Amino acid sequence: MNAAMERQHPSISAEEMERRRENVRMVIRENAIEGARHGPEVDPILEAYICGEIKVTEMTPLLKKIWNEA
Repeated sequence: MNAAMERQHPSISAEEMERRRENVRMVIRENAIEGARHGPEVDPILEAYICGEIKVTEMTPLLKKIWNEA
């Protein structure tokens, strides 16, 4: 796991974390409806975003790296 994804104290509120968690769940459901599924290697990145450890702009390159290696 890279340094950007190491667990830290959240820098966002509990409400923001819940909003992000629900948004991630919604995207996962929408992708599943379209036939796209993610593997367990994506979960730490999603959790880091939900917890406020990375920004959405940092999440995309990490996900692309995983997808390009698959």
